[in-house]
Amino acid sequence: MKTRILGAVMGIAALSGLLVPIPAQAKDGVSSASTNVPGSRYGGGSVRTTVDFVNRKKVVFRNFTVRDLCPGDNLPVRAQIVWTHTDGTTGRSAWRKDTNGCGDHGTNFGNITRTGTKPIAKVHLKVQVYARSGGIRAFAYSADRDNQYT
Repeated sequence: MKTRILGAVMGIAALSGLLVPIPAQAKDGVSSASTNVPGSRYGGGSVRTTVDFVNRKKVVFRNFTVRDLCPGDNLPVRAQIVWTHTDGTTGRSAWRKDTNGCGDHGTNFGNITRTGTKPIAKVHLKVQVYARSGGIRAFAYSADRDNQYT
C-alpha cells in the first residue's frame, strides 16, 4: 500500500514539474583582482569581469574593466586574461590599459571573446601597476575559474 501511494505521489510530482533535475554547478561568474603598490602611499589597480564559458573552446569575458585605484599615483595600470588549455599549455590576451586615469569607473573594454582550437580548462585575470620605465611595481592574480564543459 505504501509503495503504491509513494508511486502515485512521485508520478503526480513528476507530471506537475516538481521534480526538476538540478544542473551541475556552473563555474561562470565574476572574477576580479586588485593590487596596491607596496610600501607606498599611492593607490594601485584592479580588474573585473564576468566569465561566461559558452562551450569547451569558447569563453566570453563580459564588461572587462581595468581601473586605476586612487589616490592617483600616475602609474599605468594594465590587465590581461590568462587561459590554460586541457593539455596544460597557456595563452594570454593582449594587455588592456586604464585610460580613465583615477576615475571612479576605470576603462570598460566591453565583451572580450576567446575562441580557440583547443579546449580551455580554466581562466584567470592578471593586473599590474608598472613604472613608466617599464618595471613592474605590483601585480595580482584572480582565482581560477574552471570551464564546466571540459
